[in-house]
Amino acid sequence: MDYKVEVDFAPIYECVSSLTAFLGKQNHNALDAGKLWVREVQDLFAPAKLQQMRETMKATDDFSLAPYIWSCPGDRSVKGFLDWIEDLSTGQLYDIAARLKLSVPSNLPELRSKTSGALREWDAQYFGQIDPAILEGLGREAEARRSSLNGTNDKEIYEQATEGMRLYPNDLLKQVILIPQYHARPFVTSAIFDEIIFTSYSCDILPPEPGRPAPGLLRLTRALSDENRLYILRLLAGRQLTFTEIVREVGLSKSTVHYHLIALRAAGLVIVHYDHKNTGYSLRLEALNDLPHQIGAYIEG
Repeated sequence: MDYKVEVDFAPIYECVSSLTAFLGKQNHNALDAGKLWVREVQDLFAPAKLQQMRETMKATDDFSLAPYIWSCPGDRSVKGFLDWIEDLSTGQLYDIAARLKLSVPSNLPELRSKTSGALREWDAQYFGQIDPAILEGLGREAEARRSSLNGTNDKEIYEQATEGMRLYPNDLLKQVILIPQYHARPFVTSAIFDEIIFTSYSCDILPPEPGRPAPGLLRLTRALSDENRLYILRLLAGRQLTFTEIVREVGLSKSTVHYHLIALRAAGLVIVHYDHKNTGYSLRLEALNDLPHQIGAYIEG
């Protein structure tokens, strides 16, 4: 059974995404914003408040707000959404989860309260002061991506938006929600449930400084500058391998191969094949074919 793709955006999505990117220490080295952004944002918070936010988000690590944001019928600004979800009764919270057939934690109201408190603090100290062009650009991206859907090209639009995520239909999956994100670039992240998947894909909303290369070109050239990453691409040419098979072929640790695959995925150089049970990787030739044009266009100005 084929799934349907929908594109959604609201400021609260980016608020959640930016906080997750900030607190996810394991991914700071790979963030486009870099550690400099992390340090600058840290200076906005008292150490005790930072620690409290880290503990809160760690305790709610398996809890995704995406289904509730998507289900919110009214104002989905940060304040509007948080006011709405905080006013929901316990029964209403569980009704939304049941309607979407989500697994429901026994402490759902507590998770809701903790997450909401952390997001209000994040919005007050950081997110409420970000460049308005970011949210405006994400809104335009969502509208443009939505207008490209024609009822027959859902899988193709999903793969284009994610630059290489190939999502195969299964008997349970009915709907996929695409959400543009900026702070968490270059990552593509998904909250996966039986019947619905929420995928946040990276968007380079703000233009580079005059004379500087575009972020996409930087990701591509950086990905190709490492011997092991080039070897992985050679392995993936003409065939599909699992992560375990790549680790065995390359002879490096799992964490190192994972790091290399993040760089290759960010550059759009690999296709990630996902069928609800298994994940495989293969070479994505489109990115390589476009490289000479991108470099030539940048150098020639």
